[in-house]
Amino acid sequence: MRTKTFAFDSKVLLGLLVAAGACKGSATKVIVDMTPPVPPRMCKAAATAGASWFTDATADYGLTASAALPVTAGVVVGADMDGDGWVDLFTATNAGDRGTTPRTSFFFFNRPSPSDPTKRVFVESTEAAGFAATRDGAGGRNWGNINLGDLDNDGSVDAILCPSWIGASGDPPVDSCEAYLNDGKGNFKLAPASDLDATSWVTPGATLLDYDQDGILDFWPATVASWPYGGVPDQYATLYKGNGDGTFKDVSKAVGLPQVLGDVTDDTARRPFFGSTACDIDGDGDDDMILATYGREENWVFRNDGGKFTEVGQMLGIAHDDRESYQDDQSYECYCQANPGLADCMPAPPTPSVNCCTFCTQQGATCPGQCPPLFRGWSKASEKSYNLGGNNFSIACGDIDDDGDMDLMTATIVHGDVGSASDPSELVINPGDGTKFTRPGNVKTGLDRPASGVYWNHGDDMAVMADLDLDGKKDIFVTTTGAYPDNDHAWLWQQQSDGTFKEISAAAGFSSKVNYHGPGFLDIDGDGDLDVVIGDTTKTQSMHVFRNTVGQDQNWLRIKLAGKGKGGSNANGIGARVRVTANGHTQTQEVQGGFGHGSVENDVVLTFGLGSTCDVDKVEVMWPNATHDRATFTGVLANYNVTLHEGDTHVYYVEPTSGLSGADMK
Repeated sequence: MRTKTFAFDSKVLLGLLVAAGACKGSATKVIVDMTPPVPPRMCKAAATAGASWFTDATADYGLTASAALPVTAGVVVGADMDGDGWVDLFTATNAGDRGTTPRTSFFFFNRPSPSDPTKRVFVESTEAAGFAATRDGAGGRNWGNINLGDLDNDGSVDAILCPSWIGASGDPPVDSCEAYLNDGKGNFKLAPASDLDATSWVTPGATLLDYDQDGILDFWPATVASWPYGGVPDQYATLYKGNGDGTFKDVSKAVGLPQVLGDVTDDTARRPFFGSTACDIDGDGDDDMILATYGREENWVFRNDGGKFTEVGQMLGIAHDDRESYQDDQSYECYCQANPGLADCMPAPPTPSVNCCTFCTQQGATCPGQCPPLFRGWSKASEKSYNLGGNNFSIACGDIDDDGDMDLMTATIVHGDVGSASDPSELVINPGDGTKFTRPGNVKTGLDRPASGVYWNHGDDMAVMADLDLDGKKDIFVTTTGAYPDNDHAWLWQQQSDGTFKEISAAAGFSSKVNYHGPGFLDIDGDGDLDVVIGDTTKTQSMHVFRNTVGQDQNWLRIKLAGKGKGGSNANGIGARVRVTANGHTQTQEVQGGFGHGSVENDVVLTFGLGSTCDVDKVEVMWPNATHDRATFTGVLANYNVTLHEGDTHVYYVEPTSGLSGADMK
């Protein structure tokens, strides 16, 4: 069913003009009111959230894995790719390369169910949509990383697909990153060749942004470099400038990114970046870049100063936390036990909590006179500040405390034997004045979790801030790698009224026995709240759809931005900052073009929870254009999807219904 759009129809205008005799030579003056009509006010008596937040609806949407549909998913990304108003889906694992059988990456259109047109199902359309195409014409494309955005500003969502890991032989992937351009109806073709597809290399994460604010999206992948385990070619931190036609130019050197492959012992090595995040952490109107670094090396933070980048990670306290004592690191303690009297070990550390022979060899073999190379390794470089950070996979960016600036949430693998110097997954709070970020700690925030013994592991790799119960406060969702089955499962923390968090994973419907991974937070059923489509990294690597059963009882507002394109803001408004004030409370969100490990991308439509508040005081937009134009919209009604156009003072409404169509969102 097609919904009613509360916006002016140009066909109506034409009919009025003809009826009034406004043709060539006519003296009739026609005045038409161009103001869109305002829909009726809607208000919900918000209910208290029950115990269960989500219901498994995988079978309802036709995504149960079978012999006919051997779907796998390590990450899920979604957006409306064919303009019909319904969210379509991409899935991927990091195991796929060209010709991998069975296929490990998929694309699904959201379609009416053949058996019941009032319901929706996802239809596998990878080859039909054009996403299996390769530049040499052989086909069989797989991918591991997905970014969605309007690369050519034609009003439709395009895609960049990249390999996320090494090929089956241990060599670089067969295919490079490729841009696929959308004709507006969900048919995709490869963009012309450019720097983007000139080289094949590993891309565990990537971000679309407009770093120079010329109205054209650019592309910043997280590149793995100086990988300690081999099999991955070194790659500098790399930025590609968009040309507006789906092609890109490598501008890494020109914008000031480091171009030297150095040595880890003197902190000049290019770091193994596992996730990238673009957000405006200094509030100056342009996106800065944060690169999550694996191997306990420092995260890099590149501040954007008019299209040039300066690294400020240490200065802002984002590179790593301040805990740098390695006295309780079991590798260090075993190193000192095997090498007594060394100056490196004075004062002598505590007695190891592990059996060093077993720990060092990993096999329990009899120790020789000197301990062999250690499990985690220890060298003169291991004690340096720049090697005492975390195994970071992703860093989420959002205003978690509603003070108007962008805070961070890290997703980090932590091994208990490494000791207190290893950074945990935690909130990193922006003071808003350009000074060092603070880390209140997981005990204070409520994000702490059980850990016992020496060999515990927290294998976090993705973190997302999203208001899942639509009460007006962002919650935190963290997924894990699946490498540590005793401790790995998805974690959901609900934000409380005092700003602390309560862990509700199992109660909300996420089993501790399944390692859910790569979440897409998307409104797949058109009711205004965020559902969760997610993969898992257990043996089945299946996909799951969880319908939100708590958000529909709250009031909400969903906002889509439409930029002017080249010379203004990019068509999706990626990089825009949107503030919604309701009942005196202001929430801030930024439109993002994917972030993290495998690229979490929660649609370009922003969802604001309003709880029991039925009326919005104002909506403020800072557009991501060269002049950082600001617009304020008052009297915006809750419980609608709205579109705001750059340079237009009108608000365009769509009735919330499962019949939402893409034409209505214009």
